[in-house]
Amino acid sequence: MKMQRMLPPTAAQVPPIALWQGICRLFDGKHVVERFQSEIVSEFGARRSYLLSSGKAALTVILSALARTSTRRKVVIPAYTCFSVPSAIVKAGLEVSLCDINPATLDFDHTLLEQTIDDQTLCVLPTHLFGMPAAVDTVMSICKPRGIAVVEDAAQSMGARSNGKWSGSVGDVGFFSLGRGKNLSCGHGAVILANSPDAATILDGEYGKLAEESWFDAARSIMELAGTNVFIRPPLYWLPAGLPFLGLGETRFYTDFSVRRMTDVLASTLVGWRQRLERLTQARREQAVGLIRQIRDTAPEVTVLSAEDAAYLRLPILVRDRRVKERLIAQSSERGLGISGCYPAAIHQIPQLQGLIGNGRYPGADEVVNRLVTLPTHGFVRPGDQIRICELLRGLHAHEPIGVGMEMSSPSPIYQTSRGPRT
Repeated sequence: MKMQRMLPPTAAQVPPIALWQGICRLFDGKHVVERFQSEIVSEFGARRSYLLSSGKAALTVILSALARTSTRRKVVIPAYTCFSVPSAIVKAGLEVSLCDINPATLDFDHTLLEQTIDDQTLCVLPTHLFGMPAAVDTVMSICKPRGIAVVEDAAQSMGARSNGKWSGSVGDVGFFSLGRGKNLSCGHGAVILANSPDAATILDGEYGKLAEESWFDAARSIMELAGTNVFIRPPLYWLPAGLPFLGLGETRFYTDFSVRRMTDVLASTLVGWRQRLERLTQARREQAVGLIRQIRDTAPEVTVLSAEDAAYLRLPILVRDRRVKERLIAQSSERGLGISGCYPAAIHQIPQLQGLIGNGRYPGADEVVNRLVTLPTHGFVRPGDQIRICELLRGLHAHEPIGVGMEMSSPSPIYQTSRGPRT
């Protein structure tokens, strides 16, 4: 990796005062977790909230709690999502069940969802991917008459709204990730929202069995958070990005992760969280709006996926085909523009899941794997970066020939629409 200014695909700095709070709480930290949980309940209107060590841990706890109350074992998820989701399902001892997505929204194909659920379905996970609001109300209307729980995967969408409601607050249970680059971050960690009385009751029992991260884990987390704050900046990001063992941006399926409560030390770095979340979410929306305007003016061949009140952890777009996608990512890497291909495969293509899921076809998910890239929307993106990103998009679509035998998708008209934010 050459030394150059390089945009990370996603980024969120933690204020110095928040880091200082964490260092101080290494020696005197009491009741910070309880205070933050109370504030979360008040802000999001939940029955109860819980702080966990990671988003994977949060989902594992939710699923384990639900499994204790039912003999059902299937968990329905989108066929294109983060690999952490099936990792948590398998760790909880449950079965992965897939439903295809609509590439225009990255949400479930709701007609197919009605055909996917059955009397063995424990819960369904609508996913607010990249901060794009999913139609949770629609999923609720399908699931509730059948006694199926709805768990909102709002890991990437803290700060987004749908129909005036906070993401994560509509389903029976919701969870947010507080990991690196999220709109609200403390390096790692997660929040669970129990929105129904029944969910709160069963989660209380499951959460009560968990151990807290150790003091040494907390100290290491603070050191990692301080290092991330330095090296996430574009003038220095080339250095960690060039170290393969760090696995930056890597998505893997694995089940040997810890499931613990968050410490008061790490929770103390969330000081001023409401203001931070509002400021960073608004900044990402403004970046996304600027990119959307320029793309529509300069690269109309690109399909922009957008939605009003999205949190825009990243801006997802669909390029013409897989060849354009691969060239775009390669040239972005050379120029340090932070364009990412995100997840390398649909869920049914994960090798470790072969034999654990059926042999269904998921054309919507396959199309997204072939065509989707994400653009950075964080505060380090400058106006000049936006211009260079859009010029690269325009140039590739203008000059890339359609070769004989290359993989080329021809989406239906509905897949060419986008739900644009008001600008």
